[in-house]
Amino acid sequence: MLTSLVIKNFSLIEDLEVSFASGLCILTGETGSGKSILLEALSLILGQRADLTTIRKNTTKCVVEATFDISDHNLSELFKILDLDEEPHTIIRRELSTNGKSRAFINDTPVTLETLRSLGTSLVDIHTQRQTIQLTDPAFYLKLIDAFTNDNVLLGAYKAQYTIWKKCTKALSDLQERQQQSAETLDYHKYLLQELDQVSISVGCIEALEEEVAVLKNANDLRATLSEAVRMGTSEHIGAQDQLNSLSQLVSKIAPFGAAYASLHERLLSVGIEFSDILQEAELLGEAISDDPERYQEVEAHLSALHHLCQKHKVQNAEGLIEKREELRQLCDDVEQLDEQIAACKLTVEKATTELHDIAQKLRKQREKACSPLANELVSRCRDLGMQHVRFSIKLKALSLPQSNGTEEAELLFSANKGIDFASIGKVASGGELSRIMLVIKSIMAEKTQLPTLILDEIDTGVSGEMANAMGKRMHEMSRHMQVISITHLPQIAALADAHYKVYKEVVGETTQTFLTPLDENARIAELAEMLGGKNIKESALRHAQELRNV
Repeated sequence: MLTSLVIKNFSLIEDLEVSFASGLCILTGETGSGKSILLEALSLILGQRADLTTIRKNTTKCVVEATFDISDHNLSELFKILDLDEEPHTIIRRELSTNGKSRAFINDTPVTLETLRSLGTSLVDIHTQRQTIQLTDPAFYLKLIDAFTNDNVLLGAYKAQYTIWKKCTKALSDLQERQQQSAETLDYHKYLLQELDQVSISVGCIEALEEEVAVLKNANDLRATLSEAVRMGTSEHIGAQDQLNSLSQLVSKIAPFGAAYASLHERLLSVGIEFSDILQEAELLGEAISDDPERYQEVEAHLSALHHLCQKHKVQNAEGLIEKREELRQLCDDVEQLDEQIAACKLTVEKATTELHDIAQKLRKQREKACSPLANELVSRCRDLGMQHVRFSIKLKALSLPQSNGTEEAELLFSANKGIDFASIGKVASGGELSRIMLVIKSIMAEKTQLPTLILDEIDTGVSGEMANAMGKRMHEMSRHMQVISITHLPQIAALADAHYKVYKEVVGETTQTFLTPLDENARIAELAEMLGGKNIKESALRHAQELRNV
């Protein structure tokens, strides 16, 4: 149960700290006093996304902290799943900053909003005035039926298998989409690949071909230059080779006179040998050069094709073309393999579908079995609230495609008067009837799920008189099994509270602030009298308030 709530710098609340009692806790206050602000702050604790505009003006951070006594509730497995330390008094804290940062903690451990929501749904159920619209939502009725069966094993198995089925069907859809897209581009990719395969490409081939083109283009000049170099090196008497030989013979005369002279002579001999090799290579290179116009044209065409492909595929060299060629080859191979992948994926989907269908059938039978007892329970509890001729009928309707909560949707049909046919609740139920039906549904769901705390925001809208008394008694009975916190404008309900709190706002300095204070018995009588007769409290209103408290 919720034992305490601390709120700092949230909307109209500057600094509020309140302790809550067990049983039935009632919050009352004028319209606009800030009751909804309390629920918004508490929703942050339960994982709702933050709205930075709720941070109080002229402050940089707001904090909401709630303490829950969970010592009587078996939540150990949930804490283990969430990888959290379980504490009998669990503290949940949420911080919002104007810089956009949001932090959340459970027992001082930083957690995500998803973790907050996972724990929050097992601690508190907040019914807001807007949630009455759920009475027209088929998914809400499935939740009610599943809660009534009080058996989550089949539903858990279905949801797990649904996740697998959804993943498989998406994988198949992705493959089929790829196949369709690939089919449209396959011919083009094949054309590009064929174009690359028709041209000889190897690492460094462009540079080698450019060099060969340069040689073929300048063959005459190259031959002439090399020939002249050989002539200059080998001419008799004046050639460089003869000069080196003469120089070597000269220095050989002084070689015996020391190591330095011998070294000088060896170096000259080495230069001579190297020079002789150079001349031989130059001669061979010159002989190898030939005028070959056909080869020149062939190399030019090859090189031109490579340059064109580089430009077309936006690469810089032959290595880029090789990489592109392999990429295209892989794309073409992948398309050809898609048929096999799709066939295998279809088998997986068929298996997942069969398994999902089997679980869904068992889940449907479980739900069908619960429909009649649940309808009877709704009738019984609604009659306690003054709806003497009420009847309910719950129908399950098969869906064309599986959904995350089953393969059917539920419809709750309703008749409030004797001799009147069933119809959809949203079409025929009055506001007061909707409020009473929602209270009954919430009581069933909370009891079956053993929820620690149920918060009801003006669930008694549209009711008065004896019906208000009946709803108050129902809330009081519910509070014997769980903590019920109810926001109400009805004195008949407020009078039944185990603890009564007043929400009000005051101008403090230059700003308006919302406050929440527990009321003692005298203050409760005064508050009830004000709810009965307005701010100018009369003696008759006080007597009536006292009578309500003595009921």
